[in-house]
Amino acid sequence: MKTPFAAEDPRPHLLDLQPAELRQWLSQVGQPSFRCTQILSWVMQRRVASFADMSDLPKKLREQLEAHFRLWTTSLAAHQKSEDGTEKLLLQLADGGRIECVLLREEARRSICVSSQVGCAMGCVFCASGLDGVDRNLSRGEILEQMLRLQRLLPAEERLSHIVMMGMGEPLA
Repeated sequence: MKTPFAAEDPRPHLLDLQPAELRQWLSQVGQPSFRCTQILSWVMQRRVASFADMSDLPKKLREQLEAHFRLWTTSLAAHQKSEDGTEKLLLQLADGGRIECVLLREEARRSICVSSQVGCAMGCVFCASGLDGVDRNLSRGEILEQMLRLQRLLPAEERLSHIVMMGMGEPLA
């Protein structure tokens, strides 16, 4: 169920941009194109929490990034941990929708399940996601953000080994 948000943030999600689009924006603000690789490395590999934490970028660029883009568009609504090491996150989206994503630990494998849609058309009895049908597809950034949130639950030396997409059961309906 959606809940209203006070005011929707007009800044685009950084992860909705293709690298070429980020390089173009960087050029417009007078930055060299290699900054794109630095920024994406901070986000995807170094698990950064904010633009301010990107310490090898000029302070002015960090401020420009903060002013023009959102790094996180979801908030954590619930976090469940089971005895077997599985962790489930319920994320609140900027538009009020909610999605689930899961980290599964089994021996050396670190698998995640991420949502591709708000809701689901399948209506499986074991899953709450399909109770209201499909609301919308998630953006590229919203999908990547799930991966990043789950990856941040792992120690720095651990990496994800498998990704499973949820919410695409409608071809089977």
